[in-house]
Amino acid sequence: MPRITIMDIAREAGVSKTAVSLALNDKPGVSEGTRQRVREIAGRLEWRPHYAARALSSSSTGAFGLALARSAETLGAETFFMSLFAGIERRLAELDRALLLQLVDDVEHETALLGRWAGEQRVDGVILLDLRVDDPRIDALPRLGVPLAASAPEPLGRGISTLVTDERGRMRLLVEHLLERGHRRLTFLTGPGEFLHVAHRIMSFTTCVREADGLARIRETDYSVGAAEAVAREIAALPRAQRPTAVVVDNDLLAVRLMVALSRVGLDVPGDLAVAAMEDSLLCTLTDPPVTALGRDLSRHGAQLVDLLERGIGGAPEDSAADPSTIRERASTALTSEETTTGR
Repeated sequence: MPRITIMDIAREAGVSKTAVSLALNDKPGVSEGTRQRVREIAGRLEWRPHYAARALSSSSTGAFGLALARSAETLGAETFFMSLFAGIERRLAELDRALLLQLVDDVEHETALLGRWAGEQRVDGVILLDLRVDDPRIDALPRLGVPLAASAPEPLGRGISTLVTDERGRMRLLVEHLLERGHRRLTFLTGPGEFLHVAHRIMSFTTCVREADGLARIRETDYSVGAAEAVAREIAALPRAQRPTAVVVDNDLLAVRLMVALSRVGLDVPGDLAVAAMEDSLLCTLTDPPVTALGRDLSRHGAQLVDLLERGIGGAPEDSAADPSTIRERASTALTSEETTTGR
């Protein structure tokens, strides 16, 4: 079946091609009666806009770009990204936009790819995730000439709209929850230290624990099962008086992997140590005991990123604060009978 064009609609409506274009794009220049008649005919003929032609005439691609230096395996396993992308896609659908997504090896490849997309006019704007410490994208990408929106723990400036997540405040909330339960020897099981959000979390964790005259240890991991198992063995090998009494874990997936590994080396949660996660998901409710975690609406977070980018088209870049997190307290940080009477 041949594609229905605006010329077909114009012929059916008895008006010019220009009048049809004005009516379908909701622009002035035609009467309300003509506008309604054109739209009725377009619907009856099942006309659909030709996005390639629209892009040529309006300089809009109808798409946002997102390149991510993560493996497909990581992307599929981490609920953080699944929830975030669900929010991004939902909001883009409401705006009748598409997402051009590609996985790359590192931020250098990401910078080059986004530069090519912008140069070829394939995207109207770019979403940035996983900001690094001393990230080269912050200086390079504003020169592309397209709006940029990032999720980061601090305002990025340089013309980049930023959805600011208070990672230091989030960490303080979780650490204070553990301090209130008498914990003073705490370990933070982090992801790679190159990530900016991890750096902010480490700084806050160390500060909060030391302010309470506690002992703060940092253990960097790659989020893998092997890393969780290695940490569990290290903790089990320590004399009881030197073991951490609580472990803060960088995300939900690593927390669940740690819970399994601790059980295998004979350590009880929360009897021997408490476990709490910086991110929450259904996974945290499936362990025995379930894991205390910081909850936030990642789907809404994704939608807010899209809105920041949309407002940046034809407007000035702006910053916005992400919604605060809340503690979802579960049995992994519950006080034991011994702690209730003696403390840690």
